[in-house]
Amino acid sequence: MSEQLTQPAAEMVISDVETMKVVADALRLQILDAMRQPTTVKAVAAQVATPPAKLYYHVNLLEKHGLIQVVGINIETGIVEKQYQVTAQRFLMRNPILAGAELSAENVSTLVASLLDDAKDGFRRAYAQRDPNEPTPPRHPFASKKAFKLTEAQITAFHARLVALIEETDRLAAENADLPTEPFELTAVFYQRQPEQ
Repeated sequence: MSEQLTQPAAEMVISDVETMKVVADALRLQILDAMRQPTTVKAVAAQVATPPAKLYYHVNLLEKHGLIQVVGINIETGIVEKQYQVTAQRFLMRNPILAGAELSAENVSTLVASLLDDAKDGFRRAYAQRDPNEPTPPRHPFASKKAFKLTEAQITAFHARLVALIEETDRLAAENADLPTEPFELTAVFYQRQPEQ
């Protein structure tokens, strides 16, 4: 017997550091991807080539932080098997750069890799489906990478403007949440280049 419970939201905003830490794990990202559709821990274990017993800790952590939920219960010959699914089809990170100091190097690497992969896939789709009547910005998708040097005073001012811009996207996201259009996306990565070792 199977009982379907809850459908996932279209998207969920992650803004607290603890949940970012939970997401910033390669195995847990695989679990989230596998749980885009209702599935069991046993099925996910086969998909990620990991014994089910080693997944329960991660599954419980994802559920505790509201990233997955029980959406169905299978009962066969007295054995209860839960079906899990993500709570949202898409997770958005809000201001992860502001919380970066509280994340380990491994967490940051995983988080940024996931963020950039998502941005790459989204940009590729947007570019492939761009409107030929909009050959230039603001609606035409574009990407840019810059390298520039800053004085101490300039870096403080520049970082403040960058943070303000990111916070402005949060305000606009809330203000225009009910607009019947697809959202625009902005991915920001800011760092000082370090010599290769």
